[in-house]
Amino acid sequence: MIQVYVHPDLDALPPRSDGVLPVQLYGRKPWQHGSATIGRPVLDAVSRIKHVVPGRAFDFLSMSLAVTAADTFVSRDTAADGWARQIELVVGLADPDPWRPVLKRLERALLFLSGDEWKINVVGGGHAPPPLRPRVRNKLSLDDSDCVCLYSGGLDSAIGMLDLQANGKKPVLVSHAYPRDAGRQQEILGRLGLGLSRFGAIAHPAKWWEPANDVQMRTRSINFLGMGALMAATMAELNLGIRKPVLYVPENGLIAINPPLTNRRIGALSTRTTHPHYLSLIQEIWDAVGIPAQIKNPFAQTTKGEMIAQCLDQQRLRSIADRTVSCGKWKRHGIQCGRCVPCLIRRASFHAAQWADRTHYDNPGADLQQVLADETKRDDLMAMILAAHRLPAADVAAWVAKTGPLPQEANARDALVDVVHRGMREVRDFLSAQRLIR
Repeated sequence: MIQVYVHPDLDALPPRSDGVLPVQLYGRKPWQHGSATIGRPVLDAVSRIKHVVPGRAFDFLSMSLAVTAADTFVSRDTAADGWARQIELVVGLADPDPWRPVLKRLERALLFLSGDEWKINVVGGGHAPPPLRPRVRNKLSLDDSDCVCLYSGGLDSAIGMLDLQANGKKPVLVSHAYPRDAGRQQEILGRLGLGLSRFGAIAHPAKWWEPANDVQMRTRSINFLGMGALMAATMAELNLGIRKPVLYVPENGLIAINPPLTNRRIGALSTRTTHPHYLSLIQEIWDAVGIPAQIKNPFAQTTKGEMIAQCLDQQRLRSIADRTVSCGKWKRHGIQCGRCVPCLIRRASFHAAQWADRTHYDNPGADLQQVLADETKRDDLMAMILAAHRLPAADVAAWVAKTGPLPQEANARDALVDVVHRGMREVRDFLSAQRLIR
């Protein structure tokens, strides 16, 4: 088991050894060989908020950054099976006592999210919320906001934002502001001209040792939720009559459930960042410690094609749809590949909604016949074809059950099974139109 010790005080950090990784939380940069930091850009972004930030929500944000540090810096090569790691995480919080009763629940949530075995401890001496900075320009104000919406620059989050606006809501947007993502997020918002407030930050894990960081970063969504919880809790403190602001997590039902396309994808290749079981565990933790935020995925029972067709602001959506990003490889190459699972679901959704897909895809990925003939690029496409081919005879309820616990209430469970069925039908119809399946 690797111990990752995350604390803002350098004097509280142990020296690095084969089994111990010290990480300075909110540090500016690694201070010596064998050291690591995370979260300074997040702290800087929080310090620009106009309002007092609640300590409990800030501690959850610190916890989320510590989880990302461990996920990033502990190589999966250390795992006996090359995948599932054993991680002991020690986190310095400003007020650790409320968190001790929920640590086992958090460990279960992280096991479900990342596939790793976690043991978490919290200690004192953590970073308190940064003080207000009266002289800072362009502060983030939540005075006119009434909810929070995660905003990645993807198609689903754009539709979520547009639907909220059309329904008279005034969300503050929360973004992972990776350099390439941030530019696209700002471009889309500029085109829409909605005038919404936006909080954007990047965790920026940095270390001074080999090997390279784990690029999977299966737990990065907990940062997203941590920033969203901070916005919601801050909003609740403003006495605007909103006791428990809603944190909207816009994700189509097929991707949220993300059933394994093949047996080998049950663990390594099936992410669970918005699975209802994971979100419900995080909600339970927030409720237990008193963070006033309510997680809601408004599209949990909607396919991506249905989201496009039913968007309440069709004109604005058409103006930016091609600039939204769905591809998992886009951060590395600056172009959507057209052949990964998210891209294939995206392309199928345009086909289902009977919209022309004007997205600029990588040319070798745009022609799926060529992808199928290329052994180095066809893995995701082959998995999709196999899953779509099995669909007519598949026991979809049993398939969905492989993703993890589902709601106990029969109608809610059946609705999730049905949305997966409809979403995969969209994929099957698209692949059939591409002459890849009969």
